[in-house]
Amino acid sequence: MSPVRKLRRRAVQVRGARIPGSGGWAPYLMTLVALVLVWMALWGSASLIVILIGVLVSVLILLLFPLPTMHFRFGFHPGRALVLIARFLWDVVVASVHVAWLAVRPRLPESTVTQVQLASDSDLLEALTGMAVSLVPGSLIIDADSGSRTLTIHVLDAAHQSDADFATQVLAQEDRIRRALGDDAVTPAPARRSDRGAR
Repeated sequence: MSPVRKLRRRAVQVRGARIPGSGGWAPYLMTLVALVLVWMALWGSASLIVILIGVLVSVLILLLFPLPTMHFRFGFHPGRALVLIARFLWDVVVASVHVAWLAVRPRLPESTVTQVQLASDSDLLEALTGMAVSLVPGSLIIDADSGSRTLTIHVLDAAHQSDADFATQVLAQEDRIRRALGDDAVTPAPARRSDRGAR
């Protein structure tokens, strides 16, 4: 049996279904594009040879480490995407000013850890929401529980907003991402909880 056939058989065993069909190629194509972009960023070049080598390396990685079966719907709404980007940039600016103030004021900030459960049961939305939250200064994802869709977040200034306000902010970010991707249907996650750890 050829090496390619062995790799394809292993991929089928890992995923539990054949790669083609049922939208099975979509996660691979999206991951391939993402890996190529990371490859180009690491080399700092967009030349044809770098792109071709990146494609070959990415294909090899996906063959050696096949993705598990993922089910999600993906679309794109330009208007909603603009709202998402504009609000994200605004949050970054506001949070940056706030963190700068915390750095110069004489009193130290009172940090804490909070847990917020997402509204939807989606690996893609969980990853994108966690990344968006971490990119805003003053908050950092320290753990993500895919079973309950719960994000554990370190908050730099706990006195700046209440538990409910912070949870609402995270869930609103998740909702904007979901709408920008064109998925208006939400599969509810397990029982929601949002609480702050001991300070």
